[in-house]
Amino acid sequence: MTVNRALLKQALNELVRLKIGASGQTLVLSHLYTFALEEWADRLGVEPRKLEKLVLVKEALPTQVLH
Repeated sequence: MTVNRALLKQALNELVRLKIGASGQTLVLSHLYTFALEEWADRLGVEPRKLEKLVLVKEALPTQVLH
């Protein structure tokens, strides 16, 4: 199955921002990240665990590598 690259990039950008914002914060923000992850995974047609792995990779990479 092919994933729309532009949509995947948008999802990763949003999820990384949410994950960074949720780290060390309230339970509500953590739930927001989880729900967003599941929604994006469904929209992209991938498993949430696989999308989570991509989020972790993107979060760890320097910003200039991603452009």
